[in-house]
Amino acid sequence: MLQRVSRRSFLRGASAGAVGATVLPGAAGAVPLPRRRTPQLPDPAAVGATDPAQLSALEAVSLLRAGQLHPAELLDACLRRSADYGGGTNAWIRSYPEPAYEQAEAAARRLAQGDAPLLCGVPIAVKDLFAVGGLPLTASSQILESNIAAGDSTVWTRLRDSGAVLIGHTHTDEFAIMTATPQVGNPWKLDESVGGSSGGSAAVLAARFAPLALGTDTGGSARLPASRCGVSAIKPTFGRCSRYGVIPVMWSRDHPAPMGRSLADATLLFDAIAGPDLHDPVTQLAPAFPAAGLPTTAADGAKPLRGRVFGVPMAAAALPAALGALFTGFLDLIVELGGELRDVRLPAEPGGLFDGNAVELGMYHRQWADQVTRLSPFSAAVVEMGLAALSIPSTQYLQFARDRAVYQRAYNRVFTENDLTAIVLPGAATDGMPRVAASAASILGADKVPVTWANFSGAPVIALPAGRSAATGMPFGVQLGGVPWTEVELLEIGLALEAAAPHWREAPPLARSPLRIPEISFVAPGHGPDPTNTDAGAPALSFLPTADATSL
Repeated sequence: MLQRVSRRSFLRGASAGAVGATVLPGAAGAVPLPRRRTPQLPDPAAVGATDPAQLSALEAVSLLRAGQLHPAELLDACLRRSADYGGGTNAWIRSYPEPAYEQAEAAARRLAQGDAPLLCGVPIAVKDLFAVGGLPLTASSQILESNIAAGDSTVWTRLRDSGAVLIGHTHTDEFAIMTATPQVGNPWKLDESVGGSSGGSAAVLAARFAPLALGTDTGGSARLPASRCGVSAIKPTFGRCSRYGVIPVMWSRDHPAPMGRSLADATLLFDAIAGPDLHDPVTQLAPAFPAAGLPTTAADGAKPLRGRVFGVPMAAAALPAALGALFTGFLDLIVELGGELRDVRLPAEPGGLFDGNAVELGMYHRQWADQVTRLSPFSAAVVEMGLAALSIPSTQYLQFARDRAVYQRAYNRVFTENDLTAIVLPGAATDGMPRVAASAASILGADKVPVTWANFSGAPVIALPAGRSAATGMPFGVQLGGVPWTEVELLEIGLALEAAAPHWREAPPLARSPLRIPEISFVAPGHGPDPTNTDAGAPALSFLPTADATSL
């Protein structure tokens, strides 16, 4: 039976004692990360939320470390809110309350010792692509309905070791192929799309069911739902975060993506999961973050963007009027904070890239070639394209890899030739989208807004809210992209914009809608050998990001 905690009992378990072992098994091969210096946290006395579920991640960390909030109380608030209001959103596919309370108690003991990692005791939602050994991993598909992860993804290993508390897995569009997540309702308007494929993670954040969430981004899969739900996401440089133990869509385009209500919250998560991993060789090439960790607060000064130049590849006139007004307002804010705008043009994506994408998708899904009819009609059509692409000559796939490298350097030249710091693009091209209509949008042609430039180039992008439409009331967000490995500068820019216009604080007016989330505990892990318990091993040939702008 689960033990719930009252608001008066949040210090329970905070007495001195040995730190209990966490309940999840580890994964070998991950390189331990250096301990970061504690960032500037909100003053606990200034935190006004009375319901712990309404706390931002940074606020929760502040109260947890000050001993004014017990991890079990925070977890209890998130589970209670999910149960009371989650019926309309249906963002959770499974929850793990019994082990989560055990993790919360272990986190409390670590916090009491005074030297716990920043995320210790913070609840987190995880997209149903990340393996946690002994727990189901289904990619929201019937094909994997009885699948049990054989081990831990590297990303979850790092979070577990940081003391994070796993609430549950969130819905994804089936195998993360489409960009709608139609089984999930948008907390702002339940018959509207949350975007995808990380739609469940974005909805959990917007609805205040969890302060942090893990998504992935293969073709806008984190940025699109962030825009439609009014939350923030980070698509790191390819190779910054390990893909090991994550069900793939396309190995050379997949990116684990930290998500939060605010960019500052998402940055906390990013700092915890990034770093080299022996299981994912590309991560060995990433330059180290600053020893002090990543910024989580805006720089002082009236003109924090002075000296920075922003390229604008897409005009506001290309958007619906209400979104165009929001995008123009965001560009005006950049100028107000000292930034300079320049019109630019992104390089055209070579047509052969589609064939390479399809091959990678087909290579993974060929293990279920005889079960395609169990997929949804839209997913099945995309998988069948991938399976058909397996017949193309190997030289054509090698040409895809070369075209990709040519494209990436052409993207970098846009920055060098225009002296850019970042580019700015909208996060959505439509003012809302009905869930039914959105179901037909796939990862191969996402949502009519430019997103694949970042996955083909491997470049980092941050996504943050820019307000809500005057016509529909739906959220709208923007993308800020840089050249590979420039996450720190992008975060500094985003935090300045977020501080000047904190749209992330707006919360949807949810109506009570009870939901009984399937509650699961640990069982024997799958046989593997891959943590996902599927044939998910990446090929040796891999895309390598570079900041080089030299022509090939």
